[in-house]
Amino acid sequence: MNRYLAITPAKDEEKHLPSLIESVVKQNLRPARWIIIDDGSTDATASIIDQAARLHTWIEPHHLAPRVRREEGGESVIMQFLRRQTWEQYDYIFRLDADLSFGPELLEGLMAEFVRRPSLGIAGPTLYEPEGEEWHEVLAPGFHTRGAAKLYSRACFAAIGGLESGPGWDTIDEVRAMMLNFTSRSFRHLRAFHHRPQGGAAGLCRSRFATGRVAYRIGYSPLFMIARAVWRTFERPYLVGGALMLCGYLQGYWKTKRISSPELVRFVRRQQMRRLFRMESQWR
Repeated sequence: MNRYLAITPAKDEEKHLPSLIESVVKQNLRPARWIIIDDGSTDATASIIDQAARLHTWIEPHHLAPRVRREEGGESVIMQFLRRQTWEQYDYIFRLDADLSFGPELLEGLMAEFVRRPSLGIAGPTLYEPEGEEWHEVLAPGFHTRGAAKLYSRACFAAIGGLESGPGWDTIDEVRAMMLNFTSRSFRHLRAFHHRPQGGAAGLCRSRFATGRVAYRIGYSPLFMIARAVWRTFERPYLVGGALMLCGYLQGYWKTKRISSPELVRFVRRQQMRRLFRMESQWR
């Protein structure tokens, strides 16, 4: 079976949402249901969603009142609409951002990977982001499925207990899945285009600092974090990127609350140390 539920949070996405809707409508395998949540938009996002819902009965619009503060990632919003009785009747759950576009084969290709890999619990495409006139691949470890587009099997979604709110959620879900003997993979032959990248040097600097904070929250080993920061010095923004990651990580000690499970932190650190010393590891 390949019935899937798709869900998307959208806030002020009038520029990109039409391309996403077109991408989903043209899928070789369309969703049985697509929940689109207008998270208090002040532009034309709400009307775009409502118009799409009038044209396609499987699109389900929801509109939230504007809020002063919106949590990073939108997972707290998503989980309001992903009660167990909602998702358990589908074979897969597809979480995707509103600023994506992709070809008609994406879902068909992702589901084919679940057939080929019985242990697969979370799958995603490789993301591409614009840089000038070109699109460039967003590099990430093979196990990491970027939060912008993630397809979960029903069994895996049930096992990990849904999605964590707050920064780092798209690594926390993978670690929980791996602890429960599921695998998580992104696939280079399947592409999605992310139309709102981190931005210029200032955006990248903020991103590197935030990455350090998230690493602390998840429970990264200090030794692994130092090695990762050294590696990042050779990527944009050159030299300062790694230092900013370490600053964010260190700031986490007094400003960031770690995830509650010591077992999860131990698992993360064990896998990272195995990777660092070139032993077999799921962290690759």
